[in-house]
Amino acid sequence: MKNRISLLLLGMVVLSSTAKAQPPRIVVQGAGAPQVFSSINAAIAAAQDNDKVYLSGGTHLSPVALNIDKPLHFFGAGIGPDSTAVTGVTTLSTSAGNITLTTTATGSTFTGIIFSPAANIQYGTSAADDDPAGLVFERCTFTKPLSVGVSNINPGLPSSTDFRECIFYSSISGLAGTIATLDRCVIDHNVGTGASVTGFANGGLTLRHCVVLEARIGNSTGFTAENSIFTRTSAPFWQSNGAILTNNLLVSTTLTSNMTAGSASGNVLGAAASSIFMDEADNNFTWDDDLHLQGSSAGVGMATDGSDVGVYGSSTPFKPAAVPFNPHFSSVTVAPATNVNSELPVSITVIAQPN
Repeated sequence: MKNRISLLLLGMVVLSSTAKAQPPRIVVQGAGAPQVFSSINAAIAAAQDNDKVYLSGGTHLSPVALNIDKPLHFFGAGIGPDSTAVTGVTTLSTSAGNITLTTTATGSTFTGIIFSPAANIQYGTSAADDDPAGLVFERCTFTKPLSVGVSNINPGLPSSTDFRECIFYSSISGLAGTIATLDRCVIDHNVGTGASVTGFANGGLTLRHCVVLEARIGNSTGFTAENSIFTRTSAPFWQSNGAILTNNLLVSTTLTSNMTAGSASGNVLGAAASSIFMDEADNNFTWDDDLHLQGSSAGVGMATDGSDVGVYGSSTPFKPAAVPFNPHFSSVTVAPATNVNSELPVSITVIAQPN
């Protein structure tokens, strides 16, 4: 069965490389034979609980709001242009409306996908269905506002999500009873006087080894930020009493605004922005940036585990180019014509990924 999936994926790569006009393809793999779709809506409708959904490079466009209402495991081709030269990046989008995950999507996972709907990405449509738990997004990009819940009427039924090595270009909002952990993520969104990450309560928000470019965290009581970098020139922590702030590197000379931290230790304030990264000068993340630390940066070895602060610290640092863990297609060569045996020679190089 694995060989059949591999052949289907290879076919998807050849299509994307030799016929750009071809629509993106989706392989749904469950207990039975693999199924191939050109419509993301049809693929999700046909998938059974806990099926794997493999998305080729390209934009998978739903003409209406897209609702994910069952536990599924989505695998995209990747989000970084340098690592998807053969396949193209994978984008999930809508012509109108949101991408919504309901409570019944509990346990879903996503890797190597850009989420870029016409409206927002949100959990649920009402208090009755906005509590998916155990979600994991790994090496994904969010271009629009993300709301991990639409109502706090049921705080005893929290949504919970792990975001690992993700890129956020817009706001992230939570509610009482929602839980989100951001690990080795980049947050690149400045909403002026407001907060880019907001609305979490009672310790529901955790940031570890993140890079937060100009943005600030607000209205999130008891949240935790550790081993992270904040480039905002004014206090990046706002109106969040009880926050636990540990070993963060700040450009600001002020740690907090309009709040009382629960604890604050090991933080370094007043770092010159030009002294932190190897190459990031404008607080706007692009894939040309290099967020490794300069050798003389105060953040080198500053984390609680002795590693660097930021996304390239910890025992499992950010993977360069955000290559997803599914096999990576590094090159494809298709002959311009068939050979004497009426065969079309195709050479594809696939590199296995350990993580």
